[in-house]
Amino acid sequence: MNNIAAVIFDLDQTLLDKHQSLIGFANHQYVAYALEAYRIDKGEYVRKFTEMNYVVRPKGEVYRDIIDFFAIDSSLLPVMLEDLNQNFSKYAIGYPGLIEMLIGLKKAAFKLGMITNGRAFYQRDKIRALGIEGYFDDIVISEAVGLRKPDPAIFQLSLSNLNVSAAEAVFVGDNIKKDMIPAKELGMRTIWKQRADPNEYTDFACDDLSEIPNLVYSFVQTKTG
Repeated sequence: MNNIAAVIFDLDQTLLDKHQSLIGFANHQYVAYALEAYRIDKGEYVRKFTEMNYVVRPKGEVYRDIIDFFAIDSSLLPVMLEDLNQNFSKYAIGYPGLIEMLIGLKKAAFKLGMITNGRAFYQRDKIRALGIEGYFDDIVISEAVGLRKPDPAIFQLSLSNLNVSAAEAVFVGDNIKKDMIPAKELGMRTIWKQRADPNEYTDFACDDLSEIPNLVYSFVQTKTG
């Protein structure tokens, strides 16, 4: 049987703490655009902003809903949207142990890949802000390749770019439908980044990045043992 040669990651909510990043950016915009002048409670704005940005849809639509919900001057919509596009990455926060985990996997000679849905410049800016771009042998961003998870083709593209088979790869992601199911159905090993019990599509489940290398090593031992 093939040995494990590559570990492929999702980005948002797997390596990047999207929730904390959104909170930080929402606080920034509340202050930067003096939203207290609209009698908006800061905590409510941060909560609603974070909630609305969890939904995957065009950011222009998200901001239109935020403007309408809080009755903010509509002239701020393009300004706040541009601020998001240009500056959100400054508030990007990685999960604890991120860099150490990647260093450990690289030292063990695993190839590292990433597959992420999103706008190319936006995802790339977040990756660079986290300081992790240089650790990856290949990064596939949906907009750049015209494919989106859970389409198996985007996983196959990553495997091809890394020159490994599905049986030689481990996929780490937070979403069952978009990450775990397609990866498992292609024949990859899977680690679900959640505090949950494993299921038929996940070999392991954990929400601590520092545990990832040992879980990957366990696949190697299984393959070679």
